Amino acid sequence: MDSSQRYLSSEILLTGEGLLELLRRELCPGLVQDRELILFASPWEETDYRVGVYLYDIQDFSSMPTFEEAVSDTVRRFPAKAVELSFLVFCNEARRFGGVRREQIKALLNEIVRAVYDNPVLEQEGRQDVQLSFLRESAEFKIRLWGSFNRPLQPAVYLNAAPVLIESGRMRKVSEVRERNYDVERKT
Repeated sequence: MDSSQRYLSSEILLTGEGLLELLRRELCPGLVQDRELILFASPWEETDYRVGVYLYDIQDFSSMPTFEEAVSDTVRRFPAKAVELSFLVFCNEARRFGGVRREQIKALLNEIVRAVYDNPVLEQEGRQDVQLSFLRESAEFKIRLWGSFNRPLQPAVYLNAAPVLIESGRMRKVSEVRERNYDVERKT
């Protein structure tokens, strides 16, 4: 698999896109008229959007064992790496065209919580399903995180997506067993 194919099958990207699709399906057109106004965004971006999804952390998820995969009779792929992704889902308070009223933000956040609560599994065709859960971050952590964006703390939904299995690129050759010989003797 060359690097362009590997990019197209990026498990992190596909998980994020699955979360985007979930939010678009649940929020449009009732609360957000245009699906394109729910997108990957950084809290400091000046782009015009209504709901932003920002990946802010990737951590090891070693509590899930992974196993080698047979590529052929003589080749095995090393085990996949399991990681967990931390997402920040927030509303763009500075939306340029018309702005967003505080009541709308609260309604949007309410529906984001409902969407994730009602759909705790991102089903991914041909891949391991990913569990979505809510993170319980401290106020201090949230203030520091938003401060790193040079933004004041604002209400947001903090989500965890795990396990995300990142396929290894390492392969190893194995010998095919062609013959077995068992020596059996009677024990006296």
